[in-house]
Amino acid sequence: MATESNQIDNSFFAVVGRGTVLFFEHLGRYSSSIWWMLSHAHNAKEYSRNIFSQMNQVGISSIPIVLFVSMFIGMVSAVQSAYQLFDWIPKSVVGSFVIKSLMLELVPLISAIVLAGKVGATITAEMGTMRVTEQIDALDALAFDSISFLITPRVLAGTIMFPILIIFGSFIGVVGGLVGAILATDVPAEAYIYGIKNTFEVYDAFIGILKATVFGFTITSCACYMGYYAQGGSEGVGRATMNTVVVSCLSVVVMDFIIASVFT
Repeated sequence: MATESNQIDNSFFAVVGRGTVLFFEHLGRYSSSIWWMLSHAHNAKEYSRNIFSQMNQVGISSIPIVLFVSMFIGMVSAVQSAYQLFDWIPKSVVGSFVIKSLMLELVPLISAIVLAGKVGATITAEMGTMRVTEQIDALDALAFDSISFLITPRVLAGTIMFPILIIFGSFIGVVGGLVGAILATDVPAEAYIYGIKNTFEVYDAFIGILKATVFGFTITSCACYMGYYAQGGSEGVGRATMNTVVVSCLSVVVMDFIIASVFT
């Protein structure tokens, strides 16, 4: 029994040790890639056409899903907040609750989680396929800066386009809240709009845009890292894509907490 217990303890600590070493190995390699990208940002000028192409792929193609999600987030927020009102609470509180929750938290966070699955998985699959088919090795052999050519445009596109998507999403979410308040509750449009006008602050919009910028950088950089270092053929690409979605979602939640703690 003692020998079996020791084996269990040894295997447990072995798994923890391997996991810890692997975590710091990935963290170091990721940090090294980001440092190379930043320190060689001037090389990205040669591939500026890629940046606009990626902005279209990351941002423009994601507009429908962000607007759809934001619309229903606003509608649900309005219905739920109206449901929790007491008779003596002004109905304009619904508009106040919707505008605050959408700009500060719901639209940036939920949109980022959705885009981690759409944008992050797409980037990882593309770059992972290039890695396992040795296209990246061919770029390196031709003296191309593969990081500046492949990673920098995608990270810049995500960092630039995510805030734009969140701005549109927040506006549509507020409109969705109005539609939800009119269709599913007894909150009049005038009270809803009054609550929004009375509560809106530019600082709240700034926090939402800041979160979107950080989320865009985090998701695209994680996706590029996972795809760039993918191994093991098609199975490795699938594993890297899954890891991208999981790590991006967890990173977004952690960054959301940090930003909320520091700036609010």
